[in-house]
Amino acid sequence: MKRTGNENIAAALKLLEEAAKQKRDELRTLMSDKYTNLRSLIMENESSLMESLTTAKDHAIEAATDAKEAGVEKAREIARDVDEGVHQNPWHYIAGSAAVSVLLGYILGRRRK
Repeated sequence: MKRTGNENIAAALKLLEEAAKQKRDELRTLMSDKYTNLRSLIMENESSLMESLTTAKDHAIEAATDAKEAGVEKAREIARDVDEGVHQNPWHYIAGSAAVSVLLGYILGRRRK
């Protein structure tokens, strides 16, 4: 039996449609596999990123605590040195305080024009 032109076109379209369905199913499977792989990769990287951020946070807290302790110790040393200096030479500090007070009184007491 001989096919007509329309029957040939219909058969060719049917064949193309079946091939397209087959390729669509293959693409869906492939995309699903790639999506699953991508998702697992992101999850692995997310956990390592969280670990890195936690470690960085811990180091920052430790550095801030060390800096605070060093600052407090340095302030105590300076206060101790000033206290010793005042006890050894009190008149120098009294004279310095008087000079600063006179200077501030002069600056603040001037008349402004």
